[in-house]
Amino acid sequence: MGFQGGILGVPGRDFGGPWEGFGVIFGGSWGRLGGPPLPPEFWGGGGAPPNNPWGGPRSEGGEAPCITSAGFQFLLLDTPAQLWYFVLQYLRGAEARGMDLVEILSFLFQLSFSTLGKDYSVEGMSESLLTFLQHLREFGLVFQRKRKSRRFYPTRLAIALASGTSGTPPEPDAHGFVIVETNYRIYAYTDSELQIALIALFSELLYRFPNLVVAQVTRDSVQAAIANGITADQIIHFLRTRAHPVMAKQSPVLPPTITDQIRLWELERDRLRFSEGVLYNQFLSQVDFEVLRDHARALGVLVFENPSRRLMVVTPGGHPDVKRFWKRQKHSA
Repeated sequence: MGFQGGILGVPGRDFGGPWEGFGVIFGGSWGRLGGPPLPPEFWGGGGAPPNNPWGGPRSEGGEAPCITSAGFQFLLLDTPAQLWYFVLQYLRGAEARGMDLVEILSFLFQLSFSTLGKDYSVEGMSESLLTFLQHLREFGLVFQRKRKSRRFYPTRLAIALASGTSGTPPEPDAHGFVIVETNYRIYAYTDSELQIALIALFSELLYRFPNLVVAQVTRDSVQAAIANGITADQIIHFLRTRAHPVMAKQSPVLPPTITDQIRLWELERDRLRFSEGVLYNQFLSQVDFEVLRDHARALGVLVFENPSRRLMVVTPGGHPDVKRFWKRQKHSA
């Protein structure tokens, strides 16, 4: 199967617009495509946004959805990686929707090797491919003047599928736009809704101007992000990779007081670690305690011990083996 193309009136014109992961994730486009359920680990709290099945329905309390570590990590990916993720998720559910997977893959790869600036006809396409074409239109991989147009135009994003490059001209933000001061102030020289939303995940927005956002990194804002599964290293990575060229010349790029404090705020939430276990106590002698403790340690199932009080805790999985050993010891004694 192939498609025929002609030359577009304005060669190289890109109708697809920039790919903003923010628009797809938070705008609810995926639900309109009838795509398969996407990973719920991207969302916590109240589930997914309307028309987006990523996290299921909202909770009974109606809490707004909150992004998790996996979702934040997704937004840190470059455009091709985000794009391929959605395409692969779509393909996984294609056959369940009665679509020909081989036909779709063939069309997709032909599209990725098409020429920017050419228009292509939909003549001869099956209903399955026409449906797929409309979904690609939603993604921004193709442009059609109207939904029922008989011609379509591949965008730079479609061609980038094969090349592995972003396919879009570098934006000013790509060169770094964030300045972080030692007083925990963030100055972000951007008007990108995506970048502003990401900054707001771990800071408090103070002021917003046409091309500048001022935010404050606080203990509460960082710990709120960490409570949603975002790690301190992810926050630091975000700030470092988007550092303004002036900051990028410094070594280290970010003030150590900022990076250290963000990690310390994370550690405040990790002071206690909970583990399930089975308690053994009431040993008649210190020797009995040490024999059973050593056996549990040899099995690698010992969680906690207190020799002075003759008590120990083993994992639930190791409990049956330890229990059998203890019964044999008592019978042999």
